[in-house]
Amino acid sequence: MSSSLIYKTQTVNGTFEGHKKACYESRTVSGTCEDNTKFVYKNKTLNGTCGDNKKTEALNGEQIYATQLRKVEPYLAWNKKVTGTTTEKFKKIIEQNYNVKLDSYWDLHKWSIDNCESFWAEIWNYFKVIASKDYEQVLVKTGPGFLDNKWFAGASLNYAENLLRIRDDRIALACLDEEGNFEEITYAQLFEEVKLYAAAFRKNGLRKGDTVCCMINNRKEAVIGCLAAASIGAIWTGIQAFYGAKSAAKIVNRLGPKFFLVCDGFEIENLDCRIIDKVPTIIENTPSIKKVIVVPTREETLSKGISHIRNSCYLSEFLESGKQPDGSVPDLIFEQLPFDHPLFIICTSGTTGLPKAPVHGAGTFLPLLIDVAFHWNLKPGDTLFNFVPVK
Repeated sequence: MSSSLIYKTQTVNGTFEGHKKACYESRTVSGTCEDNTKFVYKNKTLNGTCGDNKKTEALNGEQIYATQLRKVEPYLAWNKKVTGTTTEKFKKIIEQNYNVKLDSYWDLHKWSIDNCESFWAEIWNYFKVIASKDYEQVLVKTGPGFLDNKWFAGASLNYAENLLRIRDDRIALACLDEEGNFEEITYAQLFEEVKLYAAAFRKNGLRKGDTVCCMINNRKEAVIGCLAAASIGAIWTGIQAFYGAKSAAKIVNRLGPKFFLVCDGFEIENLDCRIIDKVPTIIENTPSIKKVIVVPTREETLSKGISHIRNSCYLSEFLESGKQPDGSVPDLIFEQLPFDHPLFIICTSGTTGLPKAPVHGAGTFLPLLIDVAFHWNLKPGDTLFNFVPVK
């Protein structure tokens, strides 16, 4: 059936008229309903015969049954007014620098869209991005597509250098596992750890553009290893520890890592996830791997040894290799990279097939700072709880 409809059903908002739009199966038609199975008005789905069976009459005399729309007020779950937020502070900077009046968050949101390049330039300045070379232009279109953009063209920076700018005795990481093991690491300690990891990576041949893959639970070694790899300009990636050996091998082979950082196992919801048992299969199917670094968390891993894993060593041995003959650690060098230099490959879950592997650039910390500072309003000394596995 394809006939124009004059809606005669009364609603709380008034009477439907002939020029109102109806939407069928996600397609909008003006005054026309493709058939009498379903139509949507104002995001409400109305099925053929339902509700109080109010009638609407088509011009040709045929009838379609629909229900009367009712206005439902949304339930306000939380509306605490927070003053002195970072967003408010930034909004005042925009008002002052551009002589505009922004009465609400949504005014700032609209301004950021209408003035995209100015917004991101102000974000760069607000967070005091560390760069050895400043950008020449915020945004350069390289083609007609949505992704055909080059952000902060001409800039040279390093992700890890920006994240490791704080080097005092405040707590940077607090690590707790299901077995009750707890550890705190200060920013100063974090910097020194990253320096040691980076020295070991360099000594063992990691270079800019190489890939480091991890298969590990949510622990400090993953964070430190990630920052160390980023300081060199290497690409960090990882896969979920819950994959079976064969599935994990397929994914890791696609990623083509030079280094593979794993822990022997961990407990989650009282289940024993034994990563170490999967590693031989992964290594056999990934010829690109030159070094396997094992983080031992259980005595049996040390007692049984890891000689059955090709090119493997314990983390302690690996880190020792990064030291100078006198026991000192070489200075941490932050390779300066373009804003879009590949930094992370974050694999999807694989629900609809083999996991996809989108790439994130070296400047990915900038939008993350917006989330942390503006949307979450985190301040120095606040704690962010992260439960998901590191990858």
